Amino acid sequence: MSTEHLDPAEQFLREFLTSATPQQRHTFVRRCNYDAGDATVRFVLDDPTTDRATALAAYWILGASYYSRFASAEEVADDERPTWELLRTIEDRYASGFWADHGIAFDPTDDDEIDWTDDYGAPVNRPVPDAMKRAVPGTLVDDEGTEDGLPLDVHLRWTALVD
Repeated sequence: MSTEHLDPAEQFLREFLTSATPQQRHTFVRRCNYDAGDATVRFVLDDPTTDRATALAAYWILGASYYSRFASAEEVADDERPTWELLRTIEDRYASGFWADHGIAFDPTDDDEIDWTDDYGAPVNRPVPDAMKRAVPGTLVDDEGTEDGLPLDVHLRWTALVD
């Protein structure tokens, strides 16, 4: 993807994530602010060197349970359709083994005591594939010393560019 049109803060963030360790990418995906959009998460997910546990975490944080109420893209509101489509892309890539295995753990049924797989009784018109509900074995990533999923020194430089 061309980076010519990116603002300096986004450019800085992408450069950091390109050279980040798999664990740093995982922390970023789990702890970043999704309210600001998911373009940077998509950037991480487009890289096959990203860990599969990171992709699984993004899948659930993006709202896989919520989007299971929609059987097709046509049922999804226009502003939510890109996320619905991204979830389908993650499912396809996950099933095909697109992402690397760096030994990072993620359990969608127990992520810091959150069960992302709980649909809270909402209608399910497109069930989540079983593979997406299974824990990825490995080592949990310690995110202490981070802010918004970034190491503190990186976060300080990034926020200086945002302001």
